[in-house]
Amino acid sequence: MNSKMPHIDSSLSAQHYVARNSCYEISFDATRNSIHYKILGFWKNEDSIPHFLKDWDKALQLVSPGFTLLIDMRTMITHPQQLNKLHEESQQKMKEAGLNRIANVMPVDRIAGLQVAESIRKIELPSHHFDTCEAAQEWLDKPMA
Repeated sequence: MNSKMPHIDSSLSAQHYVARNSCYEISFDATRNSIHYKILGFWKNEDSIPHFLKDWDKALQLVSPGFTLLIDMRTMITHPQQLNKLHEESQQKMKEAGLNRIANVMPVDRIAGLQVAESIRKIELPSHHFDTCEAAQEWLDKPMA
């Protein structure tokens, strides 16, 4: 990380929420050209997340190609298989918008972690798994070698 990059805590104020509900939060960090996506708890079905893809469309209008994604899944609980299609659609939209790489803060729920790993493998973009959001952000802030 270069010395001109803001410290993680000071940059949090640069984040602007695109969507925030009981199932997920999507915010945009203009300073970093990054999206932060937080998956919260259990999603029962598509009715639990009626605006999911529209919220992603809104977020992707804010980024420039080469953007990064930090996904915080620490509180995620395994989602029903029928929701995998929505996750894959959102990932395809991100890839088409120019997603550069993904930092994943993995779920505590082990089955959810396996579910996430399989989904991310399909997108075929550089990604790495982390235990904390701070470590994930540090990795995203480093230029790719």
